[in-house]
Amino acid sequence: MPLAVVVLACYLTGLLVNNLSGSVLSVFGRPVSSIVDSVFPHIGQSQRLNTGSVNEAWTDVQNEYVLRGLSGTVGTQGAESGIIDAIKGKYGDRFTSFLTSDEYASLQNGLAGRRSGSIGIALEARCAGVTPCPSGATPTVVAIEDVLRDQPAERAGIRNGDILVAVGSQSLAGLGGDATARLNAAVPKIRGASGTPVTLTVQRGAGSLTFTVRRADLNLPSVFSTRLGATLYVQVTGFDQDTGSLAHKKLSDGLSAGATSVVLDLRANPGGLVSEARSLASQFLHTTTAHQNAVVVRRGRLTSTAAPQSAEKVEVDTIQSGGVALTPRLAVLVDGDTASAAEIVTAALHDYQRGPVVGQKTFGKGSVQEDFPLPDGSDLHLTVERWYGPNGESIDVSGITPDRVVALTSRDNRFRLDAEGPDAAVDSQLQAALVAVRP
Repeated sequence: MPLAVVVLACYLTGLLVNNLSGSVLSVFGRPVSSIVDSVFPHIGQSQRLNTGSVNEAWTDVQNEYVLRGLSGTVGTQGAESGIIDAIKGKYGDRFTSFLTSDEYASLQNGLAGRRSGSIGIALEARCAGVTPCPSGATPTVVAIEDVLRDQPAERAGIRNGDILVAVGSQSLAGLGGDATARLNAAVPKIRGASGTPVTLTVQRGAGSLTFTVRRADLNLPSVFSTRLGATLYVQVTGFDQDTGSLAHKKLSDGLSAGATSVVLDLRANPGGLVSEARSLASQFLHTTTAHQNAVVVRRGRLTSTAAPQSAEKVEVDTIQSGGVALTPRLAVLVDGDTASAAEIVTAALHDYQRGPVVGQKTFGKGSVQEDFPLPDGSDLHLTVERWYGPNGESIDVSGITPDRVVALTSRDNRFRLDAEGPDAAVDSQLQAALVAVRP
């Protein structure tokens, strides 16, 4: 399941040829037109591509275009991406994408919790004082943020808020005319082969510091926990291949050790695998006869009106038995970056009235994507379903409004366990959630 990103192709909607020999492009023996037919609404009078017209268009390009000897890769990727662009344009689909082979590999690594050749930081263009820029302001510095716990950068001594000055011998000032351009140029210089060193020079306060950090292939967990008094705080950063089992263990261990309530932090969680969302939600929910016992209802093969009742395919992901946090008091933390699978969990816990939702309105991604790898290593990342909460609601675009709306004065005040962050006491949303779970 989730996430998503040629040259010549978009000039023709869906330049759908395969290896430019006149045969129809196929995926594991199935024509691309067949794959699209199987997941999208009926488009126009015919559900089949006019391959004769498409092949003739490519022949014209080969014979008449100003540049000769065009690579077959240009036409193939153009065919693959062009049809996706047409679908996105006609139906306003924000999440269907064509992924190159590199982008698809990155997606797969992300779902497995892997970062290749990384040191465990993020860069952000910021304003004076290393503060997030207000709307309309122009960033002036490249700041190091999201320094991940127990990863190479943190072990070397790099800290949140350090201002990046140079990568190796290359000063950032020479990498672009503004902070955003310099950031984009610096990222590929920091990434590299696992085991190789990279030297970063940073400004911290009035001083300058230099760190040599060895890149590594990072395997990052998606669940973290700690005790905050009698409350077990559980942060879930994404829904990767083992999120459900990790959450089960964290909850079981924490509650067995004496915690009497839980704060589930889904802020800045972009989502991931629906199966793992189901597993996490089931840790808190009794099986029931209400709402079809559903965590989420997925509907696919809708007509072009997108009416839920028009679905040819309906899948109900039910509550799994064996949850370990069925009775402790619960609050769920969300924000504008809580999306997709994280919203599935939030909607389920809200609809079953398991505990209050605290924070700010969620992102609003109410669809499910599936990957269809292509022979050249690229991928069609297609929306195949829309999902609905146990009460039947769609949160697409609208998001989920918390029961208790609480804002942060700055996103730098968000408490977190996966990376360096502030003390829990300065996080107003977390403090509101802790109040909500008191006896």
